[in-house]
Amino acid sequence: MAAAGSAVTEHDVVIIGAGMSGICMGIQLRKRGITDFLILEKSPDVGGTWHDNTYPGACCDVPSVLYSYSFEPNPDWSRKYSPHNEIKAYFNRCADKYGLRENLRLSTEVERADYDEGSGRWMIQLDGGETIRARALVSGLGQLNQPSIPDFPGADRFQGTAFHSARWNHTADLHDKRVAVIGNAASALQFIPHLARQAKSLYVYQRSANYVIKRNDAPYSPAQKRRFARFPWLQKLQRLAIYLTNEFFLYRVMRNKSLARPVLEGMARRHLEEHITDPALRRAFSPDYPAGCKRVLVSDDYYQSFNRPGVELVTSSITGIDEQGVVSEDGVSRPADVIIYGTGFKTSEMLSAVSFTGAGGVGLEQAWQDGAEAYRGVCVAGFPNFFMLYGPNTNLGSNSIIFMVERQVDYVVRCIDKLLSHDLTSLDVNAGVMRQYNTQMQRELADTVWVARCDSWYKNAAGKVVNNWPHSTLAYWWHMRAPDFTDFDMQA
Repeated sequence: MAAAGSAVTEHDVVIIGAGMSGICMGIQLRKRGITDFLILEKSPDVGGTWHDNTYPGACCDVPSVLYSYSFEPNPDWSRKYSPHNEIKAYFNRCADKYGLRENLRLSTEVERADYDEGSGRWMIQLDGGETIRARALVSGLGQLNQPSIPDFPGADRFQGTAFHSARWNHTADLHDKRVAVIGNAASALQFIPHLARQAKSLYVYQRSANYVIKRNDAPYSPAQKRRFARFPWLQKLQRLAIYLTNEFFLYRVMRNKSLARPVLEGMARRHLEEHITDPALRRAFSPDYPAGCKRVLVSDDYYQSFNRPGVELVTSSITGIDEQGVVSEDGVSRPADVIIYGTGFKTSEMLSAVSFTGAGGVGLEQAWQDGAEAYRGVCVAGFPNFFMLYGPNTNLGSNSIIFMVERQVDYVVRCIDKLLSHDLTSLDVNAGVMRQYNTQMQRELADTVWVARCDSWYKNAAGKVVNNWPHSTLAYWWHMRAPDFTDFDMQA
């Protein structure tokens, strides 16, 4: 591990974040022969979102054989959808196997990064005052790193315990307590079944209903794991089958006038009807928008939670929080000992955890005042030698984000290699090229279900889709197969 010091140090590459993206970036830099890089991670361990999200039932909604690096299969997953601790352990093993520990500084938070036009270097300031110089800067912050907590009136007066699910309070005793959960999307769907078995009463506040389909989770037997280890092609075949199903079915759901959408909506309706018999509750759980407009959720035990005594779905809007609990528009104040916010992340404010300032003193927040956008999701005009992983318009509604990140990493490594091998001062995507790219991007997004009228984290407050990629992952692979350096302004 690199040692902190008061003097300004310099590296060829600095990576912010040691989650899935940052670890992948470090591995591929090393494979390329670029070894002078530093990974800065604010947490005391690697894993990113899998370090932060430790709530009961936390797991990925993509099967583990697909939610893993293509170059590093794991034959030892415990089940089809492995829990968060296994996923975190997987990224730790990858960091160890590829020798990243010597390039890694943990418990190190970046406050700001400023581009110095004179030297062509990024000046990265840490929270302790230390400054690091870098020829290239890579953000591995992604889109899901800053918890979002609504500003409800009176929340500061609540006398019980309150926390966000991404910062789970493991010291809070939930057994036989009155618990209020605000939100019912991807994270809440996973921890609500656990709360329903513990709490004395559980109120789940739903802003809008979700499409929920069966997860069909199951453990891998010891025999299956032995076969995966002995015959790696078997696991690769399973990975390919899951990938192709997502690519050619779920992706189609996201397109307008899709014949696949009624199929998925039927799957969700049958899953609901199988577990919820009360007509009023069925209506409350039935979305009034097309499938895919919001994230489609997977669960084997969510609906069953609402058949337990003491569990109530509240669809009346929250008007505030008082000393004793949550107040809703129906005039009812429901008492709570604990409030848990399952309210997602500040997805449209991606990268705002760090202050980035590019050429001419223009901040990234200013450059993105009309909504986050980038060239191919990785470069922003006016921010030379700066690259993003899991940036704007690279999220998916249908497949594994690791596929996308691997394509981005390969692209960025090639750009960095060009910068270093040709001893360039700056490599900056042309502003006109980026503008044309994003104009076309929004035109193509207009043919997706994400522009439909529903509350979704895929869009910013103005309704612009800033998070999602509008095409298949294969199309993204084609776009990212190699940088076209005529798209860039280069300065020696």
